[in-house]
Amino acid sequence: MANQTVYKELSKKLMMENSEILPRIWSLVCTEEEAEMVNLLPGTVEDIAERAGKSVDEMNAIMQSLFHKGAAFESVRDGKTYYRMPRHVVQFHDATILWQEAPPEMIELWVEFTNSKEYHQLLELATEVKLPAFLRVIPINTNIEAKSRILVYEDAAKLVEDARSLAVTTCVCRKSMKNCNGPLEVCLQLNRGADYTIKRGTGRKIDVQEALAILKKSEEAGLVHMTDNRAGSVNVLCNCCSCCCEILRYATDAKTKGILAPSRYQASVDKDECTSCGMCIDICPTNALSMSESDVAEVNTANCIGCGLCASTCPIEAIILKEVKTEEFIPLK
Repeated sequence: MANQTVYKELSKKLMMENSEILPRIWSLVCTEEEAEMVNLLPGTVEDIAERAGKSVDEMNAIMQSLFHKGAAFESVRDGKTYYRMPRHVVQFHDATILWQEAPPEMIELWVEFTNSKEYHQLLELATEVKLPAFLRVIPINTNIEAKSRILVYEDAAKLVEDARSLAVTTCVCRKSMKNCNGPLEVCLQLNRGADYTIKRGTGRKIDVQEALAILKKSEEAGLVHMTDNRAGSVNVLCNCCSCCCEILRYATDAKTKGILAPSRYQASVDKDECTSCGMCIDICPTNALSMSESDVAEVNTANCIGCGLCASTCPIEAIILKEVKTEEFIPLK
């Protein structure tokens, strides 16, 4: 194996200084020379070429390779293209798993990593120091309390309809973990996210009608809508399951739950209407519902993420989503 120093340095930049697994992943994504170039980011091709002592043509080829693999990301400012490394481990995970030529060993290492104590400790740290959540739950827009005001960025269908560009990719979590039979091609990319995945060749351009159909299929499959944890334009609309998702499956552990922001809503059961069918309990992704001693469904509000799957599944509409947080709960940026 190549010298591990540069791979450890890249892992350190992703808050994983002491990881034993992440440097091995980096070594499967990048040659040692490519890793040295990633370590010089951010910058333009010209900037990095000058610092690395390479020609612009050489550096352009290297950056295109790193972009294709998911180890470097583009942005355009003032007519110039800049490259940067992944912002965090989750972004690195998602981008590299969609790399079409990714070696099987890399996928296996990612599975090992997201199941590891290393990853759990990172999520614990993010929760402890109250870093902004990686993603936020979007409620299914049915059975929401009538007096609640549904914001544009809380309505998955509205986000899709307002997007200037749309694409769909394979769910990286179900592709790698393989813990369920949930649908795979359901990860929606919007706006800049769509532009990125179409350019990389890791996603397929779609129209609004197909995107809305994917949302419906995802809801019927019991998947949770999640997006960027900010108001305004978003780049991704994931449809996640609690058995595979690198974020959702850690969302009920008190030590790690800070990585996912719930929606502004919580489920509420009308006890007089509940028929004890148990459908809400079966579909809840966070085990937030159970049967009370009086044999009606009740909500553990500590675990409820406000996804709305229970409300959309209840055959007699005995469950609604009630607004429990103000609009300011969603960060502006």
